Amino acid sequence: MKLRTEHVFPPIPDRRFDWAAYDEDSYDADCDDTGYFSHSIVGYGRTEADAIDDFWDQWNNQGPAWEELSEAERDRRWDETDMKARIAQELERLHRECQDAANMRPK
Repeated sequence: MKLRTEHVFPPIPDRRFDWAAYDEDSYDADCDDTGYFSHSIVGYGRTEADAIDDFWDQWNNQGPAWEELSEAERDRRWDETDMKARIAQELERLHRECQDAANMRPK
């Protein structure tokens, strides 16, 4: 799985859909006479971290129950959950660095 995020920033006043997160390896979308649709999980959020959280919430609430997964699949999902936490921490660190840099600029 290769989790990808995009800053979508749609031209609507609702900011809950500014970021999207999806599995780049299995993403499948199409557009027909009824409009755009996707059969893949896509997480949305105000921030990149929110979109990632939404993606994982959807991912964990679909498919076979945890008990039905193989040990290798359970290990893989734990690794991905750990990675999600590390990504969120890194985003917070970068956000703080940007705020600190902005505060140090001469006014």
